Amino acid sequence: MSMFTICAAFVAEGGLDETLATLAASEKNFTREIGVLFRRFFQCTTQPHVIWAITEWESEKHHNDAAQSLMNERRDDRIASILFGPDPYFEIFCNERKDLRVGEFSDGLSFIVVAHGLINAKSREGFLKLRRERTAEVAEKLSWLSTYHNIHGPDEFVALLGFADEESFNQVRRVGDFLLEEYLFTGLRHPKGMSYLAGYNQFICGPLSLTVS
Repeated sequence: MSMFTICAAFVAEGGLDETLATLAASEKNFTREIGVLFRRFFQCTTQPHVIWAITEWESEKHHNDAAQSLMNERRDDRIASILFGPDPYFEIFCNERKDLRVGEFSDGLSFIVVAHGLINAKSREGFLKLRRERTAEVAEKLSWLSTYHNIHGPDEFVALLGFADEESFNQVRRVGDFLLEEYLFTGLRHPKGMSYLAGYNQFICGPLSLTVS
């Protein structure tokens, strides 16, 4: 059964060009032969030093073997990354909620919302029910939605919402009195109420193509 790793790198000031070059040079190693099924990068448009990456692996073992082989330090790159500082780094191992998937990612999607949330444990049942209902309700308006939950801490999730461009996103962004992201991801019950989440953050991104110059 495949699994996903979702990472966010926060590049230190002045280090973006070097980081992108390093990422591009290493991409030749992330092949089908080592178990990589899908891999994409997304760069925040307002804070370009924030880079998200999603990788689908054949299994967690394939990921761990790759981490050991490529880094020569630790089998778990959540720990190995500490050795490569000083940039902050975030990674979670995830399963996709296929019942919440809408459409598929394509190279024609240039406007990506990356939503990162933590469900309030006391409100979990209500949130999950409301999210299923609302996702089904607005599915026809969406080009692509994939939702992933942390394997080891299921209340943490990352959702990727994609559109052809910003104009396409803005055309459907209002859902009654809500923003689309509020409606789908926070469980907000009414515009002045509290959400079902313990924490939430989002990044407006564009696909990042990594090539070696």
